[in-house]
Amino acid sequence: MIDFLKRASRPFLFVTLLLIPSFLFAQLRFVLVNDGVMPEKEMEKIEEMGNELYEKTKVPVFVAVVADLNETKPIDLIKRVENQYPTYILLYFSLKPSAVNIFASDDAKQMIDIEQILSPLPWRGTIRPVMSPAFSKSESVKQEVAIFNGYADIVDQVAESRGVKLTTSVGSQSKTSFQIIRTIFYAILAFVILQFILAARKQRAQRR
Repeated sequence: MIDFLKRASRPFLFVTLLLIPSFLFAQLRFVLVNDGVMPEKEMEKIEEMGNELYEKTKVPVFVAVVADLNETKPIDLIKRVENQYPTYILLYFSLKPSAVNIFASDDAKQMIDIEQILSPLPWRGTIRPVMSPAFSKSESVKQEVAIFNGYADIVDQVAESRGVKLTTSVGSQSKTSFQIIRTIFYAILAFVILQFILAARKQRAQRR
């Protein structure tokens, strides 16, 4: 009887061992924290992009959107990630105080252009320009767009550095179109400011 039970349990044990890696992988979540900022739809898309990238490159890209920096400090999240993943990237966004940063392991830093992603210039950055007061959108909308664009940019750069194609990528076309819109907006704004300065100088010259 004992021998029979042992023989019967072998297939079950074999199947269990096969399913363990899949189970563990399914538990990997790339949105570490979301204090009510990112809507469910955007979170699902981030998880899709993060999962495909990790499956193809083994580079996890995490995001944390915290309400208060003092309550959820980046160093605590970094320690938590480093304990499991020697190679990692973390996009950290805080509402209070307003802050955004990208933390990465030394090897991961070579895969992305952090300075470009965080640039305030509308034709370079994918996060800070969207959060500019110049955009007449609600703060919540600007935060959602900035976080999503930044994450998508990071994922695409990692994929490109590893020479892989992502089916879940938002695509360069949509990001390029958005950058064109931003550039046009800032160009118009700069033109208006310039016209105001020139008009003010002309008035001062007439008074003299």
